[in-house]
Amino acid sequence: HVRASGPTPSRSQGSAVGGGGSTSISGSDLAGTVNINTGNSPAAGCFVTVNFVQDYSSTPRVIISPVGATAGQIQYYVTLNTSSFSICTASAAPGGRSFAYDYWIVN
Repeated sequence: HVRASGPTPSRSQGSAVGGGGSTSISGSDLAGTVNINTGNSPAAGCFVTVNFVQDYSSTPRVIISPVGATAGQIQYYVTLNTSSFSICTASAAPGGRSFAYDYWIVN
């Protein structure tokens, strides 16, 4: 068993959650879960940016796994750099839904 403990990263919510949508994070700079609740009229773009507590020395590899059918049906992608990663969508997600993505980071 690998334990991925440490402080929880901060987050910046993106416009893809729509009006009244929300995001939350549980985990650390190594692994965790991002929860997304879409509101009214979600759009293509980024749901959330996860800001690492401590920057990586080079751009890490971020592995994302959708949790549940709703997350699996969304055309998601990740953008990343040494200080953060974003979970984004190529097309609008359904409104009024809750879903999550697990992440694992390797450098």
